[in-house]
Amino acid sequence: MTVRRFYAPFIPAAGGALPLPPEEGRHLARVLRLRAGAAIRVFDGGGREHDAMVEQDDPRQVIVRVGKAITPVPTPRVPVTLAVTLLKGRKLDDVVRDATALGVAAIVPLVTRRTGAAPALAGGNHLAARWRGVAIASAKQCGSAVVPHIHEPAAYETFLTDASAAGEGAPLRIILLEPAAENAVGASRTDVATLTSLRAEPAPARAAVAVGPEGGWTPDEVSRAVANGFHPLTLGRRTLRADLVPIVALSILRSVWNDL
Repeated sequence: MTVRRFYAPFIPAAGGALPLPPEEGRHLARVLRLRAGAAIRVFDGGGREHDAMVEQDDPRQVIVRVGKAITPVPTPRVPVTLAVTLLKGRKLDDVVRDATALGVAAIVPLVTRRTGAAPALAGGNHLAARWRGVAIASAKQCGSAVVPHIHEPAAYETFLTDASAAGEGAPLRIILLEPAAENAVGASRTDVATLTSLRAEPAPARAAVAVGPEGGWTPDEVSRAVANGFHPLTLGRRTLRADLVPIVALSILRSVWNDL
């Protein structure tokens, strides 16, 4: 029987009482209808996970008793920050869900030339909170004890500035391009990395991967990324949907780095 997992950002030592966050408690008591004595697991989103037992099943305040620490699903060796351009509708919800399952360390929603900046930046807190809920649900489902840090939507220029200011120990920076990459770069295709060339390099200590909008990056955006230390990369000859690119890229990079 599958042991249900619940998120709690602050887990006391084994033997301590833990009031579950309200939403998690309501899900336990009202949706799953677990009762006192039920065995569950709790994780803090930062890599810790414990066995636990339901002690109080009141939906208004569920309390569990923390048990022994357990070894969670291993985190990837290469922490990846995924910078992904805002997409239409709720497509980014799916990206956050699947990127969490693939073990990203952080997600930065980007406002680029071909996205609507004002609504996203104005509603940043609300959007980030919603995506964090999506990430928590994904971590619960896939067995991960880590919830990626979800940033508020950021202007593309701000992201590039922050990335270039990383200093010593800066991550490998990748900007993903569509197949017609040489047109975007304004140079020959030899300026664009391929998966073959990437396999020849050792796995980085950490990485940042930038994914463009449905209409693609503008040439100026690509040029500015390159000027800030990003390496253009194409994934092959096919043009993929904007919401599919991040997941394909993460899966391929994990394979290239032997980090699945």
